Amino acid sequence: MDFDESSAPLKCYRILASLPTVGAVNADSSIDQLLTEVRGVEKSLYYPPDYPDQSEQSHEEITRARNSIANHKIYSAVFRWVPDNYYGFTLEKRAEILGSHSTFQLCKSMLMENKACILSEENEMYSQFYLLVLQYEASINTKKLQSEVRALRPVKSRLDPSKYDFRVASEDDNARLTGYSHNAVSPFGMLHNVPVILSKAIVEQSDMSPYVWMGGGHVHCKLGLAVSDFIRALQPHILDFTDPRSVSAE
Repeated sequence: MDFDESSAPLKCYRILASLPTVGAVNADSSIDQLLTEVRGVEKSLYYPPDYPDQSEQSHEEITRARNSIANHKIYSAVFRWVPDNYYGFTLEKRAEILGSHSTFQLCKSMLMENKACILSEENEMYSQFYLLVLQYEASINTKKLQSEVRALRPVKSRLDPSKYDFRVASEDDNARLTGYSHNAVSPFGMLHNVPVILSKAIVEQSDMSPYVWMGGGHVHCKLGLAVSDFIRALQPHILDFTDPRSVSAE
């Protein structure tokens, strides 16, 4: 479900205009009232009508994702809410819900940790953690991933292959670095500056338009945007690290 946010400035103006004049009431009371009103406006903009109240953590996560999209000026972006049983559906049904013409447009974000990382050598080209964005129609090939990430460094400074051992990061590390819950992870608005790797298959896929869907900061909210906007905003490494889902990766 999409929401027209064009009325937001008017709503904010009405909030400010309704506040008592300076000195009429305690300043702290005015601030509390303003924060309450702003939260109400955010709820009307961010959530479907009659959507249950969210915890402070959940609200902060989706607000962070939306603010990041706004800060990056991504005008192709759409946030769409999905049913509670969304993950029980087939990929075809999920694509239908999102209005996507191909299941290859459905993507996920996975935080990976290099268990063999030499922390003293850590940098953008050799990081302990990477956020991978790949299609649901694909699976991670760790041998490819390790080879591709190793090749990011100049030949003369490449480390031995034994210094790369990628595994799915723990839930604690995922929460600490991305700031998002399971199935809500978005590359936008992460708490820490984790290098992002975009699957080369997404850029080269012929069975899809250059538009993708991924986590939007809430387990039931998905973010759609143009691939070109994703690349412009996040400047990810574009690497070949996946296999088609029907092919088992070693």
